[in-house]
Amino acid sequence: MIITGPIESFFKNPISEPSPEGDGVLFHLRRDLVMLYGAEHEHTGDASPHPILTLMGILAGIDYLSKAYSDEQGSRKRFVETIRDLCKITEEDSQAIYQFRCALIHSVALSTISDCDHRRGTRFNFEITDDRSCPLIEKLSDHSSEVTYRICFWKLKTAFIEAIEKLEKIARDVRYTKNPHVINMIGQMHSEKILKK
Repeated sequence: MIITGPIESFFKNPISEPSPEGDGVLFHLRRDLVMLYGAEHEHTGDASPHPILTLMGILAGIDYLSKAYSDEQGSRKRFVETIRDLCKITEEDSQAIYQFRCALIHSVALSTISDCDHRRGTRFNFEITDDRSCPLIEKLSDHSSEVTYRICFWKLKTAFIEAIEKLEKIARDVRYTKNPHVINMIGQMHSEKILKK
């Protein structure tokens, strides 16, 4: 038996073998995503044979990270703060990626109508590309009641992995102002275990 602390358990490398005592949600999500999109730091081959499922997993993963990172009330505010801070993108693009999350996870679609404070009533449309030369998110058109964005599959994968790495860095460094909150939340979340081989 190997005994690890909450931080090691929470950020366990997805290429590690599952523990007979169970592992955390993030570990299993990352393992499942590796099967869908390849090794975390590789960007070779096709985007994924299951792109919608893969994108749903990435966006759910960002949602999960936001519980550990953000002390905002409400899932939208937590998600937007997390992706804005950890992925270093603008507030507007963070809000758009949140709308992309809503479209895929709630509607299993590539469009949604905003029902939150950010551009309430606006239809957000999305297209997905696996062209590695494209930015993470690019606004293609903006008409007051409808906006269209292009999302790069590979850059979203990279953003998710970088967010995990940055969150772990915050958890291990007391100099970060978010460190006490992150440590507290990881302490609460790391006990959720899944037994899976």
